[in-house]
Amino acid sequence: MLRAETKANPAPGREIAARALPISGQVTETDGTPIPGVSILESGTTNGTNTDAEGRFTLNVTGADAVLVFSAIGYVTQEIKVGALSTLDVKMASDIKALNEVVVVGYGTQKRANVTGAVATVTIDDKITSRALTNVSSGLSGLVPGLAVTQSTGMAGRNGAALIIRGLGTVNNASPLVVVDGMPDVDINRLNINDIETITVLKDATSAAVYGSRAANGVILITTKTGKGQAKASINYSGTYAFQNPTRAYDFLPDYARALTLHQQSAAVNTLRSNYFFRDGTIDQWLALSKVDPLAYPSTDWWDVILRTGAVQNHNISASGGGDKSNFFISVGMMDEKGLQVNNDYTRYNARFNYDYKIRDNINVGVRFTGNWSNLTYALEDGFTDDNSSNTAGFDMQYAIAGIVPYDPVSGYFGGVMAYNEDPQAYNPYTLYVNNLNRQDRQEANTNFFLDWSPIPGLTARIDYALNYYNQFRWNANTPNQSYNFQTNSFGSRVYVGPNAGVGNFTNTGYKTLLNGRLTYKKTIARNHDITALFVYSEEYWKDRYQASSRNDRLYPNLHEIDAALTDIQSTGGNSSTEGLQSYIGRLNYAAYDKYLLELNFRYDGSSRFLDGYQFGFFPSAALGWRFTEENFIKSFTDRFMSSGKLRVSYGALGNNSGVGRYEQQSTLKASNYFIGNGIVKGFVNQKLVNKNLSWETTTVFNTGLDLGFLNNRLTAELDYYDRLTTGMNRPSEMSILLTGAYDAPRKNIGNLRNRGVEANITWRSSFRDLDYSVNLNASHNATVLEEWNEFLSRTSQNDNNQVFLNMPYGFVYSYQDLGIAQTWQDVFNATPQGASPGDILRKDINGDGRIDNNDKTADPHVQRDRPTTYFGMNGSVSWKGFDLTVLMQGATGRKDYWLNIYNNVNFGNQRYASTYAHLTEPWSVENRDGSWPRLGGNANREETTFWLDDLSYLRLKNVQFGYNVPKAWVNKARLSNVRLFVSSENLATITKFRGLDPEKAGNRSDAYPLNKSYSFGINVGL
Repeated sequence: MLRAETKANPAPGREIAARALPISGQVTETDGTPIPGVSILESGTTNGTNTDAEGRFTLNVTGADAVLVFSAIGYVTQEIKVGALSTLDVKMASDIKALNEVVVVGYGTQKRANVTGAVATVTIDDKITSRALTNVSSGLSGLVPGLAVTQSTGMAGRNGAALIIRGLGTVNNASPLVVVDGMPDVDINRLNINDIETITVLKDATSAAVYGSRAANGVILITTKTGKGQAKASINYSGTYAFQNPTRAYDFLPDYARALTLHQQSAAVNTLRSNYFFRDGTIDQWLALSKVDPLAYPSTDWWDVILRTGAVQNHNISASGGGDKSNFFISVGMMDEKGLQVNNDYTRYNARFNYDYKIRDNINVGVRFTGNWSNLTYALEDGFTDDNSSNTAGFDMQYAIAGIVPYDPVSGYFGGVMAYNEDPQAYNPYTLYVNNLNRQDRQEANTNFFLDWSPIPGLTARIDYALNYYNQFRWNANTPNQSYNFQTNSFGSRVYVGPNAGVGNFTNTGYKTLLNGRLTYKKTIARNHDITALFVYSEEYWKDRYQASSRNDRLYPNLHEIDAALTDIQSTGGNSSTEGLQSYIGRLNYAAYDKYLLELNFRYDGSSRFLDGYQFGFFPSAALGWRFTEENFIKSFTDRFMSSGKLRVSYGALGNNSGVGRYEQQSTLKASNYFIGNGIVKGFVNQKLVNKNLSWETTTVFNTGLDLGFLNNRLTAELDYYDRLTTGMNRPSEMSILLTGAYDAPRKNIGNLRNRGVEANITWRSSFRDLDYSVNLNASHNATVLEEWNEFLSRTSQNDNNQVFLNMPYGFVYSYQDLGIAQTWQDVFNATPQGASPGDILRKDINGDGRIDNNDKTADPHVQRDRPTTYFGMNGSVSWKGFDLTVLMQGATGRKDYWLNIYNNVNFGNQRYASTYAHLTEPWSVENRDGSWPRLGGNANREETTFWLDDLSYLRLKNVQFGYNVPKAWVNKARLSNVRLFVSSENLATITKFRGLDPEKAGNRSDAYPLNKSYSFGINVGL
């Protein structure tokens, strides 16, 4: 209830004139408690003030017609006309809507005040949608404590961030479940961020338990927009355009003559000068003639050739509205991204239609339809490189020597090796990025229908049916070309694409269906006891199919259909797979006197991946909550400074079957050869052994937290501690060496992994006159420990290149300790013998046995190689008279990795190496004893020692955005409701000690695609 108490003291017989009048008074809560910091503004002017510590104020207004606007965070705004008043005492009521704010949870919503689980919500407003984001996942960085967002590449179409909630939950798939409008398994990076209303992150067992076997790694719930609650229909347009540059890139040496001298310098270690591959005459000739005839004697700057200024544009238009009977939301959007790499392009189109209709007072129906389609063009899987070992050219970027012409437009030829004695297999990356392209099209259609019916008060029955369909088609038709020597005007020996080049077509298609039946019952007993019960039956079904075909000898180079090639050499392949999941779900919420909270959950899941008897898993959870600030004996102490306080405790179990393939538990055959008589014949053998007892991984989570609000929730804090243990991780088992090679080992539930951590989320919101501002600080720390494993572990044991040992982090650092670079022979003699010479890295003999081996490596239990232990973020915003500024900073610490890749190699070969500028200035030599690298061509200088171990901690200025809302009076003349102009930038600056491309990338990876720095501008228009 709003209430204002006023006192009028007009002078007898005096008429109030339209002139400056002094107004004073006090602002209090309804119980008389003074409210400091209340903004008091004379409407239509810049004249205003704020209340002092006792809630008092004084203000001169323009006259009796003045209207004063009283506003404060957590209170209902009031407008009061001055009239004949000179003293004005105002009582401000708490904003009941804010107190009753609801958050999305599994299969429904809950009042935030009554949530007992660890839940974080991000509201997608125009400050987020105005950023130059190419996907939703990267936009979550720095916003949610406990959610690790890692973007490791800027490649167009592949630059989605990896999401991990509360550390590595399993050595199998540790990604969270993404649920959009009730439909699980949606690709978050194919959504249009402008369609999203809220993103809720469920982090503990209680909040995620209703998703059971899908929720062991946390859940991300996404709710899209509707027209519900709108006073009138609206049409909105938003558009942005961004320019992109690399945050950091490799600095290749565009001087071939100097690169050849580096080969000489490296060869000088153990080769007579007369046996050098490159003679002085060759170098001198190249140095002289490269300025005269760059076609025959090139010094190519490859980054200048294969990199470009990237560009991203987003355009979205939507319409929404509603009334008592129905509401709708319609949108279409387009995102077009030109990557930094030439011919790396990605375009995505989105369309959405959300509609709800009330058939009867107790019957509602609704439909959600969304479609997206995309076009992606790329050369290699990682852009410039390809980690797949089957691609022999995957890391040829290290062989892109400067002595090659990319392309001659006059002759139409692509350059190759021309220097005497150079390796003819040196690499021309430009021809691959132009002639060896993959083109991928993907279409998705997702639809959801629901009907709910309330036959009696408090009881609601609902049925949901959803269908997700996708079709993806990729093709390649490489253009024949061969290296060309512009000195001899003849073709070289390297054939980039042979004349019999073929065409390949690859199709992935599939669908998923979901059927949910749900009963919800809500009842209030004796006014102070609220009970909500939920029961859900769910069925999910997947079917996927893959087909591939290829033929050699295309009839014409620009044709790319299979039928456009001869049938002499062709291949085909294909397969399909299905999966089913059946679930029973229950939840009970109880709130007594709005301060004692209880939540009980269970989910009983059955998966077709397991055999009978082990298909079903039961995953329960329980949580307690206490809103202690509602207790009278506490309120008397806290009322003046603490507006809310809640203690949460939860414990529960979740399941995971991601480590088991769809047919992992089925006996399968594979082709093999038999000896029959004296001949060899083809037949089939059993491919693997099956463990019939294999079942779910189980994750148990204990969580305790505090939710605090101070000064009428201007200051809020959320603090959490958790302990998560994953037991029975699905791992390959060991077999006798007599069986190894004949069979694949069965998987077993062996391996335990524990995560412990803390999280903090602190927010301050306030205002001063026309100035509104807020600051959010969030941080999380996680420690991962491997407690059990399925095989013998030695000092050097690894799993997927991660160091593993009991009671250590998964993927810990295990390194030699270095003594620095040997400057003299005396340094070498003083160290343990290890084949070193001056200029080499010396390693420390840790155990003192007189030799250097793996027993001299030491482990660091506090850091990991693959991910940080600690994340933090700061999000600040300020607005004043239509102007707004937001700043987002985020960072991480607790990660180290080796800076060893193909681009800083100090032991490169005698030929075809693409040197960088650092190879000229950084290696140690007699003339450069202060060099930060060891000598070229030395001994044991590429070992994983602390010399190459970098701290990947960083602090990044993630986003800065400045906007302006055009005054209503101006936009109304154009019959618009709002216009906002803005400029924004992403990844402006990074503070780090890491010497590589970016601290979010793997330290020792040879992926050369940098992260992007962008500058954008845009407009939002509402009708």
